[in-house]
Amino acid sequence: MDEGSILIVGVGGIGCKWSERSHAKCQKMADLLLVDADERSFSSSNSSHCLHLDANGNGMGSAALPNLAAHRFSEGLANISELLEKSELVVILSALGGGTGSGAAPQIAAHAKQSGSLVISIVGLPFVEQPLRCAIAEISLPSIEENSDLCIRVSLERLAWQARDRESDWKLGSEWISELIDGLVTTLAKVGKMNLDLMDLKTIVNRPGNATLIVGNGDIENPEEVVRIARKSPLSEISVDGAKGCLIQVEGGPDMTLGHLNAVSEAFVSSLDDDCQVILGARASENMVGRLRLVAVVSGI
Repeated sequence: MDEGSILIVGVGGIGCKWSERSHAKCQKMADLLLVDADERSFSSSNSSHCLHLDANGNGMGSAALPNLAAHRFSEGLANISELLEKSELVVILSALGGGTGSGAAPQIAAHAKQSGSLVISIVGLPFVEQPLRCAIAEISLPSIEENSDLCIRVSLERLAWQARDRESDWKLGSEWISELIDGLVTTLAKVGKMNLDLMDLKTIVNRPGNATLIVGNGDIENPEEVVRIARKSPLSEISVDGAKGCLIQVEGGPDMTLGHLNAVSEAFVSSLDDDCQVILGARASENMVGRLRLVAVVSGI
């Protein structure tokens, strides 16, 4: 894909954190846009485009006011419209339930889709003990799903449990989200031994039914463990068993063989529908010596 054709967008405080960490892994292959009413979200980023939605004039956020955030976004749209228009793939990361994420994320998805981009949204859903945030998220979710080619719901509760296992911060995506985005961007932006492109991705995500993204990393000596790790996705309760469509990218080092590729792909595909459409890609990278990474988009669930 051409330079500037992949755009990672962080919306709201948590979305900006997820996006910054994701972009740090693939900054030469994607642009970064941060959108928030709290100017502190921009303080640690030196390589991003920023849209500041100063909802109340003090730079501290938009509280639980999604309509106000949406209005402020429409006022600032002209500043980022060129960025959206040149992007072929827009990946939106946001946590719903607050003002900025719930108000601006659906707007960004809508404008990106109108510009002809393929839109993938990864949205965090609030903890069940936050009834106000859950109500706000429930209102905004249909709009972002309608304007996304693929909308992945992230259970913040599951993500927090995963973070405990990894001894990491769930607000930073427990490292899991950055691995996922890095894998997706690398899959589409770099030429591999068996190359995948945006048309392959469109073929899979346009299938009817639910869809999800998963990633797994592991040792080259144990390909089945890579698949097991991938299946422990913290995103949602959706099972990929019986899926009708699947795009798989397997990445390894120069020591990856056709046997490793077959072992990973066959172990993963074994539980999908017998007539599942599978698109397979593979690439070798010097920094993956001794390791394997599986990235999969699964649809028709």
